[in-house]
Amino acid sequence: MGNIQILLRQHVGAPCAAIVAAGDKVEKGTLIATPTGLGANIFSSVYGVVEEVLEDRIVIKPDEEQKDEFVPIAEGSKLEMVKAAGVVGMGGAGFPTGVKIGTDLEGGYILINAAECEPGLRHNIQQIEEECDKIIRGVKHTMEISNAAKAIFAIKKKNEKAVQTLKEALKEEENISIHLLPDIYPMGEERAVVRECLGIELKPTDLPSVAKSIVINVETLARVTEAIEERKPCFSKNLTVIGKLNGGNEPHVFKDVPVGTSVADLIERAGG
Repeated sequence: MGNIQILLRQHVGAPCAAIVAAGDKVEKGTLIATPTGLGANIFSSVYGVVEEVLEDRIVIKPDEEQKDEFVPIAEGSKLEMVKAAGVVGMGGAGFPTGVKIGTDLEGGYILINAAECEPGLRHNIQQIEEECDKIIRGVKHTMEISNAAKAIFAIKKKNEKAVQTLKEALKEEENISIHLLPDIYPMGEERAVVRECLGIELKPTDLPSVAKSIVINVETLARVTEAIEERKPCFSKNLTVIGKLNGGNEPHVFKDVPVGTSVADLIERAGG
């Protein structure tokens, strides 16, 4: 594993401020940077030593041995724990989840974005197939926090195994349903999800809250579950690597990749 480079802007909003210095030893889950405005806590994703603190990033040299244990966040309310864990949107936008789900939906909707819209991506669908229960628990936590009455999984019809897994898991859940999406790009855009699930056409400047809804990514919900149930800080990411690779052109899914891992390392893991 090469050096880990953790950017101080991991999310929508202002860059975070480093609270560590060169030479400091860190563990998985050590808080290394805090928000200066709209933002989220940033944690070390490895055991190691801080090599440099630059204007835009923290560079960490990982230890050869990486333990599974992590530094837990403090206990608190469910919303406080999501904020403390530094959870942000895992679908790409990176909006701080604690801010998003802190909205009172007054009986509205949680819309789970399982469209996995970009061609070639596979990690969200694979997570539904393998960790469906964790995601559903995240849905329930989020419904409770945001005062939502219903939740809808928005997933493309073509993902037959994941759809069937969800149907089985949701048989007894009268307030959580599935909406099948066509295989059209960009079906994962949040206004498209609102339109498809609720039949409400949002203006380009409207947020989903106009439709009493929150759109949230599959992996984000799993990280919400980890924050609340395991007191786990958010320091890893599920990824798909795809392209002209020696390891084959099919999607290579890597789960719980430490934040700050280089693209070169991931390409090497996929066969080079």
